[in-house]
Amino acid sequence: MYDYIRGTLVKKRPNTVVIDVQGVGYQLEVPLSTYEQLNGVDEMQRLWTYLYVRDDAQRLYGFFSETERQLFLELIGVSGIGPKVALGILSGGTVTQVKEQIMQEDVSALKRLPGIGPKTAKRIILELRESLAETMDEREQSDTSPESSLQREGVLALESLGYSRGQAEKAVKAAMKNQESVESIEQLIKSALGTL
Repeated sequence: MYDYIRGTLVKKRPNTVVIDVQGVGYQLEVPLSTYEQLNGVDEMQRLWTYLYVRDDAQRLYGFFSETERQLFLELIGVSGIGPKVALGILSGGTVTQVKEQIMQEDVSALKRLPGIGPKTAKRIILELRESLAETMDEREQSDTSPESSLQREGVLALESLGYSRGQAEKAVKAAMKNQESVESIEQLIKSALGTL
């Protein structure tokens, strides 16, 4: 119903803000990631919105960027994840960081977020990993996938040994950081196995 709201920022708290639009104050619930990027009070601000309607409540959610709102919508589409938990997830890091955790199947990182247990973390990964891979832009994909052919070969080799893609990518990245120059796939695999 509402795509965005643009007006004067009147109140600013870590989980809610109020924006005055021509004399009407709109209260929006926001994740911490949005709160940290907002202008100061009495300055103009635009937030992308989502109106959540239930029989007993109507809540307006605000997001600093469209990508943040899109990830929120993806999260509330996962069974068992409501808006409150989705805001908690977005408050745990940037959009790119949350997507990386999902793409790399990092259950332990997701479990540290409020309201997320091991089963919910696995469900988020299961339900969102493929759709996020399809919708991520090239810059984000370069952040979460190996950059060179040697790294890609290393990830494939570790996957063939039974490690998950997320584990393999982490190990290869760690091996590349630990070694100043990795010249062969054998050297890369040996170093990566040492980090697992």
